[in-house]
Amino acid sequence: MEKLRISLIIALLCTPAISLAEISDIRASDFIKNSSLELGTHNILKYLDEGETGKRNVHNAWGQGISLDYKSGYINNFIGVDGSYYGVIKLAAADNFASRGILYNDNGEASGFNKIGQLYGKAKFSEFGIDGNLYGGWKLLKLGVLTTSMRAAPNTYQGLSGDVTWDAYRLRMAYVNKSSNRDSPDKVHFLTSDGKDINSIYTGDLQYKSDNITALYMYGESEDYLRRSGLELALKQNKALAYGVQIYTTDTLDKYDSMRSSKKDFDTSATHYAVDMTWKPGKWVVKPGFEYTQAHKTDGIGQFPRHISKNSRGTFNSMAYAGLDYMRDEEKVISFDLGYNLTPDFLMGINTHYGFFDYKGQTVKEGEFNVYTLWKPSSPALKNLTIFTLAGPGRTFEHNGTTPTVDSNGIIKKVDSIAYEFRIDYKFNIF
Repeated sequence: MEKLRISLIIALLCTPAISLAEISDIRASDFIKNSSLELGTHNILKYLDEGETGKRNVHNAWGQGISLDYKSGYINNFIGVDGSYYGVIKLAAADNFASRGILYNDNGEASGFNKIGQLYGKAKFSEFGIDGNLYGGWKLLKLGVLTTSMRAAPNTYQGLSGDVTWDAYRLRMAYVNKSSNRDSPDKVHFLTSDGKDINSIYTGDLQYKSDNITALYMYGESEDYLRRSGLELALKQNKALAYGVQIYTTDTLDKYDSMRSSKKDFDTSATHYAVDMTWKPGKWVVKPGFEYTQAHKTDGIGQFPRHISKNSRGTFNSMAYAGLDYMRDEEKVISFDLGYNLTPDFLMGINTHYGFFDYKGQTVKEGEFNVYTLWKPSSPALKNLTIFTLAGPGRTFEHNGTTPTVDSNGIIKKVDSIAYEFRIDYKFNIF
């Protein structure tokens, strides 16, 4: 009995020493040593006063976003885990706040929200000049025909994704079956325009990149609904001059074809073409562009859909990126961006679009003119701070669905709008 008692005492005395040693080993491991935690704050205000449906509406929302992004190191240089928390606090909102994509629509009331937006395992390998990564879980995704959009919080996707890189080539693929929108804590399915479930979206892209050329081909399908392919080219002539080309094509599948016409954006196929040029003489940044859309619809004006389902965000890098505007059937658009670096940290400029197409013998016009500023201080004390402002008027046409509204003389009604945006982003490492 005495020997047993002595043995138990020795075991108890040794246990803390073993635990401390184990803890020390864990803390010294690459999994912990190479981990990081970043805190981000995202203050955003968006305002739009418009009358496109015949009634003046103010879409206004102001929210304060907070993010915590944890990234682990790798166990045995192979496997790890990352996660992100997002919170949004309501600061102000109008009745039509939901269209701003900032605050949560809680049964018709604007509110803040909290969510674990990312939680995924990761693995990597590197052999024979080939580097690869594999991810599984909830994750930000900018891949193929899907992308992540950031307001006070980002949208994320649940699924599997991965990439393989060799020399100048990169292949990426993803399969996702749920999403969480940028203005909501909910985990939701992808949907058709008439509210039917889409089980999954799969997508991928192949990129070739050299010093002067970047070529990206993308492909993706929302199951039995829409199929999309795209080509993006960036051609660099020299340090000051570059050219861009974007072509996106969307074709229909069975679930889309079976919908009633009022829910469709186009009949059977839609394509958006865009070209642009970027010239940087000295402190100036000059970027003109031209865009054209084909999206025939028999009983209305068709339009190119940026997204291949509800509850997803579509890749779209044309200069015509502005809601659903500038992407209507046979619409021609002239875009222009002019910036000037007042200092190396402070850019100010103008951004404008002018679009036009024909409808029953009349030319339908729409456009906007915005002034913007961007401050990204380079001082170490303010590293990772960005302040962006944008404001300007716009003009479009009154419509019912996609059909323009006419007055008593048969003339298409024009409507004016005013919009502004203010955003402050700041990030810093906790460890």
